Amino acid sequence: MGSVQVGECDVMGHMNVRHYVSRALEALDWLGLELGLGPANAREHGAGLVPADQHIRFVRELPAGTPFSIHGGVVHRRGDTLRLYQEIRNVAAGAVAATIVTDAVLADTRTGAPRPLLSGIADAVTPLAVVVPDYAAPRGLGFDPPREPLSLKHAVELGLSQTYKGTVQTTECNDNGLLRVDGVMARIWDGVPNSPARDVRRRGQPSGKVGSAALEYRLVYHRPIRAGDLVTVRSGLKAVGSKTTTWAHWLFDGESGVTVAAAEAIGVSFDLTTRKAIGMDEEVRRALEELVVPGLSV
Repeated sequence: MGSVQVGECDVMGHMNVRHYVSRALEALDWLGLELGLGPANAREHGAGLVPADQHIRFVRELPAGTPFSIHGGVVHRRGDTLRLYQEIRNVAAGAVAATIVTDAVLADTRTGAPRPLLSGIADAVTPLAVVVPDYAAPRGLGFDPPREPLSLKHAVELGLSQTYKGTVQTTECNDNGLLRVDGVMARIWDGVPNSPARDVRRRGQPSGKVGSAALEYRLVYHRPIRAGDLVTVRSGLKAVGSKTTTWAHWLFDGESGVTVAAAEAIGVSFDLTTRKAIGMDEEVRRALEELVVPGLSV
């Protein structure tokens, strides 16, 4: 529960996707407390709940100053994985702003290595049971078990564009120096303006009148990365619709080439005045279709 801060908003005038993830991560800590996996337990045993796989739907914008609350629970347990459901609600409007389905695991807070769930967690799960509503179900993206991660070498061979290069900062890490999952989303979003499709879209859009927004995301977290590590993102266009584009992104350790995370995202252009989605003209669509890389999937 809280309100959207100006610093959480991007150039489109609404809360950036990174902060949906960071706010949901805070709420996950509270859900962990109800599961017997709160901060005291994490400090004593060196383990806490972390997302391993997520599906997110962005339903409505959240501008600066909007009060919101986050509600959720446990969908089911499969082995040492808990499927969790959260929804972010605009309190002022009484409407759902985003839905997040997360497959979470217990992980070592120092190394990120998976740990088995506590033996008595079943008793804690029962009173927290929830069902994923129809409006939170995947629309344009799958939520099947993820594929084997793409290697950096293969990403280069496929011609995926390098959209980001940087270093993991301590401010986006946990107390033990591991990058939080909202840092993954931040790196992907930071690289979006470097996409080769950016100039194509601008050719068919009035300057300053059209923005973009994410509708749906799938994020898979493969391996931890630490403060000070080098990080790079490679991105490719997966599909083009009448109004939308679907992108695939891979985040790599810049030194070892190991895959850290992968994501797919569906985005749309929208009128910055009416705040409504708009289509793309045929010339732009054809130009974007030439950029599609066949077979991309996380």
